[in-house]
Amino acid sequence: MRTVAPYEVGITVADLDRVLDFYVRVLRLRVLSDVRVPAEIGRRTGLAPGAYRVVRLESPSGDRFKLAQPAAPPAEAPPAAVAMQRRGGPYVTFIVDDLDQVQARLAAAGVPVRSQGAVEVRPGLRLLLVTDPEGNFVEIVQYDDVTSYRPIPQG
Repeated sequence: MRTVAPYEVGITVADLDRVLDFYVRVLRLRVLSDVRVPAEIGRRTGLAPGAYRVVRLESPSGDRFKLAQPAAPPAEAPPAAVAMQRRGGPYVTFIVDDLDQVQARLAAAGVPVRSQGAVEVRPGLRLLLVTDPEGNFVEIVQYDDVTSYRPIPQG
């Protein structure tokens, strides 16, 4: 498979407006589009049993992320104590250069922190794990040298 653009991750939510506020106001992503998809298309694509709404978001560095809310409430998933407890349970990772500042903003907004603060995973890598208003896990990491993780393409 040859892709033509970076992939996008989507998370299904029950209350899109409530979750959207977290990603826009607290994490400072910007809304790219807010689309309502009719029931016939939802059924034909296999994405929803009927109509749904999808909001595409973008970070300042160009990462893309989607929140989707079907018209019929999605099935309730049992809460997970840790991010990797539930098979198929997604979590999104944002790579930042100001983890302490992001952590302070999250604390000021009352966002639940699931890690024991900003944890040093290994030398040069710190991680903070939080949850959004519906309990979806959000991993925020900072590398001392991000090119050691993701080299910058030359040319």
